[in-house]
Amino acid sequence: MNKIKNLFTVITVVTLTLSSCSSLKTLSNGKQIDKNLVGIWEGSETDKQVQGLKKDWQMTRSDDGTFILNFKTTYEGETEELIEKGNWWVKGKLFFEYHENSDETDTYKYVLLNKDQAKFEMINTEVEFEDKNYTFIDTRVSDTKSKDSAKDGLSIENAIKVKSIAEEYEYARKNCHDCELLGQSLLEHKGKPYDELRFKNADGQEVSYYFDISSFYGKW
Repeated sequence: MNKIKNLFTVITVVTLTLSSCSSLKTLSNGKQIDKNLVGIWEGSETDKQVQGLKKDWQMTRSDDGTFILNFKTTYEGETEELIEKGNWWVKGKLFFEYHENSDETDTYKYVLLNKDQAKFEMINTEVEFEDKNYTFIDTRVSDTKSKDSAKDGLSIENAIKVKSIAEEYEYARKNCHDCELLGQSLLEHKGKPYDELRFKNADGQEVSYYFDISSFYGKW
């Protein structure tokens, strides 16, 4: 009986080890990623970095080891949005996040709570935190929500659905800082009306935002 129990234990350990290894992918740079963390995730926290500061984020981790992090912070009634990009990888139970804008790498201990939730515990960062034992949970975004959140307005296929013209300009103001308005055009695509707002950004490049106005166009 003991031999059977021991054999069962060995098989269980081997199975868990193989399962863990199968979730890892080695990149061309030699680093590894955990495929369980690939996808679009979101989370939020309040007071942990700064008292009175609320942070909401959406993290898109790709299987090539890159990420895009959309942040929204609210403090004393003021809301700011920013986008950070960089690279991510894992080593054992550690998760690494290199941020291009700061040229710094954050280190976390991570654990998968289930297939749709991961818990992160801060190990090292250059950012000061009110909570010295900072932890957070990322939750995977559903496929339906992912499709909606992936719309950035930069093409007519990814047009932002709005309820008013004012909402168009509010979105552009938040996402195109120090931009000069060049013009506005009414377009039709596959039988639906769209607005195009054209801007010149701070680098002198032209950028267009597209908006689905079918909810209100022609209804007044």
